Amino acid sequence: MTQPLIALVDCNNFYVSCERVFRPDLLNKPVAVLSNNDGCIVARSQEVKDLGIKMATPVHQVQHLINRHKIQLFSSNYTLYADMSSRVMQCLESYAPQLEVYSIDESFLDLTGVCNNNSFTYGQQIKQVVFQATGIPVCVGMAPTKTLAKLANYAAKKWKKTGGVLDLSDAIRKDKLLRLVPVNEVWGIGRQTTKRLQLMGINTAYELASQSIESIQAQFNIVVARTVMELNGISCMSLDDIPADKLLRSCLYKD
Repeated sequence: MTQPLIALVDCNNFYVSCERVFRPDLLNKPVAVLSNNDGCIVARSQEVKDLGIKMATPVHQVQHLINRHKIQLFSSNYTLYADMSSRVMQCLESYAPQLEVYSIDESFLDLTGVCNNNSFTYGQQIKQVVFQATGIPVCVGMAPTKTLAKLANYAAKKWKKTGGVLDLSDAIRKDKLLRLVPVNEVWGIGRQTTKRLQLMGINTAYELASQSIESIQAQFNIVVARTVMELNGISCMSLDDIPADKLLRSCLYKD
C-alpha cells in the first residue's frame, strides 16, 4: 500500500508579501501591516520580527523603532489579500487530486502517489510555480499526517537549509525534528494544554509522541490523543476536518 503523503503549503508573511508584489522596492526592507483601525501590527516582515516587534503590538508602543528603522506601514487591504489567496490556491489545485483550503494563506494537498518518489523536487516545483505566477513565496511541509505536515512546514520556514521544503516521511528525520520542536509548536496544542504537559515533564513534540495514547486521552481528551497518534504517523484527520469558522479566524493575524 502506498504511504499517505499530505503537504501543507503556507505563504510566507502573507499580508506583507501581498503588499510587496506591488512594491518590489520593499523586498528585504522592514514592512508591517496594521489592523483595521491602524492601531496594532497584524503582520510583519522578517526584518520587523528581527527587531523584536511582537504580533499585535500597538503602533504607538514601537513608534520609535518605526521611525529609526524606517519601517513601511500598510493599512489592511483584505480585498487584495483575498484576491491573492485565490490566485495561490488556483495554482495549487493543479498539483494534487484533492486540496483543502485551511486558511487564507494555507492549504493541505493530498500528494499520495503523485510525487514519483521525489517529494523534494515536487515541493520545489510547487514553490517556484506559485512564486512565478503570483509573486508570493511559500514553504512546503510534507508528511503522512496533517499534524506532521504542519511541523514539517514549521521547520521549512525556520531552517533555511531545508530550501523551504521538508518531507517527514522518513522516520529518522521525523524523530530528529520532533526532538527539536517545543511541544507548544504542535498543531492543536494550546497554551493551557502546553502548561499541563510541561508540568508532566513533556516539553518537546517527541516527548508528547512517546506518551501512551490511552493515558493522554484519560488525562486530556480525544483531540490530544489523536494528536499523539498523528505525531506517530497514524492519520486521524481527513482533508476536510476543519472547523467552519477557521477561515474567518485566520484573517486576523498573518505572518
